[in-house]
Amino acid sequence: MSTTLFAAVLGGAALLLAPAAARAESGFADPPGYSEPPQNQDLPQSEADPQHFEPLESDRSTFRLSTGPALRASSERADGGFGAALDIGAKAAGARFTGTWVGVGSHHGLSQYDAQLWLDFGQGQRLHPILAAGAGLARLEFADAAGATRNATIGVGTLRGSLEYVLPIQEADARAGLDIEGALPAIRGQDAPDVGGWVLVSARVGIGF
Repeated sequence: MSTTLFAAVLGGAALLLAPAAARAESGFADPPGYSEPPQNQDLPQSEADPQHFEPLESDRSTFRLSTGPALRASSERADGGFGAALDIGAKAAGARFTGTWVGVGSHHGLSQYDAQLWLDFGQGQRLHPILAAGAGLARLEFADAAGATRNATIGVGTLRGSLEYVLPIQEADARAGLDIEGALPAIRGQDAPDVGGWVLVSARVGIGF
């Protein structure tokens, strides 16, 4: 009698556990009337993927022209002037051609023309830290022993750090930037003055096209 009772209890437990095991294997059965939520295959990529964003206009401009005031600082003095730059490159690397004119027409005048290669560490962002290096020509104006203004051209090596911000203007690659560039004389003629290096600090606003 006890064996029959034990078999009956075992059979009842098996009947009770069978549906639960089936639900566990199938990841829990769906309740009546349940339907799968719609997938996002047909949604725009910007809605389907929260990390997706439309590229800024700054990522589409191949050429960017900028201009603004410049300051030349050396161990002897500091003078203000003007600078302009043309950047070429729509990706994280490119080239820049610049001209800077400080105190032109005086005994401390400088006209500097650079060609640089740059790397952009903020590609796709509004804030762009940029590092650049290159070479250029600097035309110096100085006073000789008689007090007359003379000119000399020297070759310089340059290293620049920039921080640019993409202005929130729709459908335009407009940027404001700050440059700090060091120039070191590398090649000079016999008639060139004995000058050390200098630093150019410039603030620029530009637009791409």
